[in-house]
Amino acid sequence: MTDGRRRLRVCFVANGRTPHGVTRAEALAAQGVDVRFVTIGPVLPTTLAALSTPLPRGPLSALRAFAAFFRDIRSFEPDLLHLHYAGGRLGTLAHLSAVHPLVVSVIGGDVLPEQHEGGLPEAERRATGIILEDADLILAKSDHLKSRVLEMGPFASKTEVVRWGIDASIFRRDDAGRARLRARFGCADSDRIILSPRGLQPLYNIDLIVEAFARVARNDPFARLAITETGASPAYAAALRTQIASLGIENRVQFWGRFDRSELPALYSAADVAVSVPRSDGLPQSLFEAMACETPTILGDLAAYKELAAPGEGVLYSEIQADALAAILASVSPEELRALGARGRQRILGVADLSAEAKRVVAFYEQLAARPRRRRRPRVSEALSLLPRSL
Repeated sequence: MTDGRRRLRVCFVANGRTPHGVTRAEALAAQGVDVRFVTIGPVLPTTLAALSTPLPRGPLSALRAFAAFFRDIRSFEPDLLHLHYAGGRLGTLAHLSAVHPLVVSVIGGDVLPEQHEGGLPEAERRATGIILEDADLILAKSDHLKSRVLEMGPFASKTEVVRWGIDASIFRRDDAGRARLRARFGCADSDRIILSPRGLQPLYNIDLIVEAFARVARNDPFARLAITETGASPAYAAALRTQIASLGIENRVQFWGRFDRSELPALYSAADVAVSVPRSDGLPQSLFEAMACETPTILGDLAAYKELAAPGEGVLYSEIQADALAAILASVSPEELRALGARGRQRILGVADLSAEAKRVVAFYEQLAARPRRRRRPRVSEALSLLPRSL
């Protein structure tokens, strides 16, 4: 992009309320791409040119929001459109914009229906199928997600694995942040903090972590469980509090709330070990972040994780059962955890560096932009009938 050519103009469509899309769009801009972030609803603070319209409150405001969304895309005259999450209303609207080439990032729940309570509605599954079929390039965050994409259609020739990764200059051990957060929540330096960093939803089996922790706490007076509250389900949170009370561990478990992007290195550094045992997963950003901050993670024994790290490379694997998880938590010494965390940072820097992955994506962009441009018509009537109810 430094040889005098016009910068590629990329319209990046993603949920602006979560950091992942914003962070990845910023990484692309850092590679010299002219990025406009377009969405419906709020956008986290960002250095990007970001356009959004308020969340609609009724049919008329929805029509206005959709019209504004299309104007925000077309006024930019992008060379291509990058959709981050192959589903939902934003995905269907991005398809209806008819901008070509179309790049689609697959990140988890869009192709893993088992991640949704009660499964993914058929209309949303069909919408995702339309989007993937129409895409010129599909970027899957893991080999596991790529295999699920290929189950949906003959997309092998246009699907690449891009892990995205982390900015290692931001996500690193933060001892000052560790001390600050521990002081905020009344934890001593000698306390052993076990962190649950995932969303407060049934998918992530936080209740199983609580059950395992109760067994550990019987024999370890220094053990403490910290539960973050991102994306909390009120009913599930209430059920967890009831469970904690019934186990008699209220004074050993804390709900630490939500954390801004800037606070995440301190959060991971405050913990001695993180635990992530969902029933289904792609390749979670929280794992990358913990590894980069030298915080070891105990993971559920899911095949999706093992392409990233073998046992001992910043992670340990457990059966998704309370007994097995408790046994691992009780058996690993502080010295072993520190050594495990240091190996995790080395591993993640080698396989999931955000800058290097963004550079790969820009190379894909340039290949697409160099091809003869084909015109396409979105399947308007079908897409409109599949518009999901929620963003």
